[in-house]
Amino acid sequence: MATPERQSKRVEITVSARTIATVLGVIAFTWAFVAARQAVLWVFIALFLAIVLSTPVTWLQQRGMKRSSAALLVVLGVFAVFGMLGYVLVSRFVTAVRNLIEDLPSIVESIRASDLFQRIDERTDLGTELQHRAESIAADLPSKLGDVFEVGGKVFGLGLGALTISFMTLFLVIDLPNLSRSLHSLLYPRESARIGGLEERITRTIGRYALGAVVIAAIAGTVQGTAAWLIGVPFALALGVIAGLLGLIPQVGATLAAIVLSLVALTQGVPQALIMLGVCVGYQQLENYVLQPTIQGRAVEISGFFVIASVVVGAELLGIVGALIAVPLTASAQIVIRELTAERRRRVALAHSESPPGAGEAGGG
Repeated sequence: MATPERQSKRVEITVSARTIATVLGVIAFTWAFVAARQAVLWVFIALFLAIVLSTPVTWLQQRGMKRSSAALLVVLGVFAVFGMLGYVLVSRFVTAVRNLIEDLPSIVESIRASDLFQRIDERTDLGTELQHRAESIAADLPSKLGDVFEVGGKVFGLGLGALTISFMTLFLVIDLPNLSRSLHSLLYPRESARIGGLEERITRTIGRYALGAVVIAAIAGTVQGTAAWLIGVPFALALGVIAGLLGLIPQVGATLAAIVLSLVALTQGVPQALIMLGVCVGYQQLENYVLQPTIQGRAVEISGFFVIASVVVGAELLGIVGALIAVPLTASAQIVIRELTAERRRRVALAHSESPPGAGEAGGG
């Protein structure tokens, strides 16, 4: 008896027009995001600054000032302070940094002449490598500074970007309550209350952390720059500004500043380098145990590992801007995750409290 032939099955894959439109929309959005990444970065910075400045604006608003007037006063005040600092410090700072770079070969040579570094130099090629790098940087400086049109174009671009970010920040600070009300109008009362609590906690966290970081960085730059000037370290102004800027980077910034200042102080002698290192280490302890808890309080409650990891990832994605804003953004994400998992954590805690002692061991046996 002949066996019947098995009928072949035909498989059809249908793709709806909606799916195709969704895929094309995602591709178009990704292309637009990549093409306009500079503008997106400006918007992101403006939003971050608006959240930071919302705290003092709200404080002025609670004391009878209109929000638009308070926002204009705060934004203009911030940029006026930075403008005055730039006017006073930029020319001297640029000159000091240029002189520092030009003197790098002699600085490295002086460091290599010290007894401590000679012992290290005998076993490694570190000194030779540093000497070559210093000479290369110093040799490239005139060509970097010589192209007036290129430098002028970069300065103009930075000025245009700063002006654009300033106006976006001002309008965002004014419109934040309206944007929040628009969001809450789409939510049910329970969801609205939950989102409102998240907004308040995130704004308070970002604002407190950012403002505290600026204050602490200013103190760090002043203390370490003054100490460098008192013990006769060259380029004290430039080193103070560098220490302040590095102080904005959590965890690793103070250590990097101590290394830079101590190495430059080593050109004046081992005692000066040890004094500079002692000042940096002593200030770091003061910052960790006095300034940080007092100025920032418990603004961010995240572990040291996540602090460093967020800084590394932020720097890789957005450069120095990413490193500066990584910690408050990570703290904000932690707030959102805690809120989303709050109900489950309550149920798990209740289940553990109702479970009789030894139940787990008995079940496992």
